[in-house]
Amino acid sequence: MDSLLAREWAVFFSALNHLVLPATILGFHSLAYISRMTRSFMLAQLSQEYIITAQVKGLSEFRVIWAHAFRNILVQLLTVVALAYGSLLEGAVLIETVFSWPGFGSYLTGSLLLGDMNAVMGCVLLVGLIFVTLNLLSDMLYQIFDPRTRA
Repeated sequence: MDSLLAREWAVFFSALNHLVLPATILGFHSLAYISRMTRSFMLAQLSQEYIITAQVKGLSEFRVIWAHAFRNILVQLLTVVALAYGSLLEGAVLIETVFSWPGFGSYLTGSLLLGDMNAVMGCVLLVGLIFVTLNLLSDMLYQIFDPRTRA
């Protein structure tokens, strides 16, 4: 970002090129997990009686899938997406180690190899705090997507 703000375009595009492979690896891992879970949730919803009723009534396939089935899997999918964001942090540990990037992951790996248990416990606590925060945020978003959870 500093190179972009300083308008050093060559440095910015070089950094962007070095970011493509690690970002693609992290993105495809999360994409595969979210896609698999979405497919599983949708197959379960599409076999429900209200979906068959909507199809028999003559609603378009687009409306049946997006207005009826997808709306009902949003709560489950929200949990999956929150956990996938948390796993991105775990994947960053591996990515930073493989690509020799300085960051949270390489700090955690180096501390683990040196036996610095205070640093390891701090990193594990931070990762746990991020997971708890993401789960709390997804629970609060349930009230937006599922009217049954409103008090």
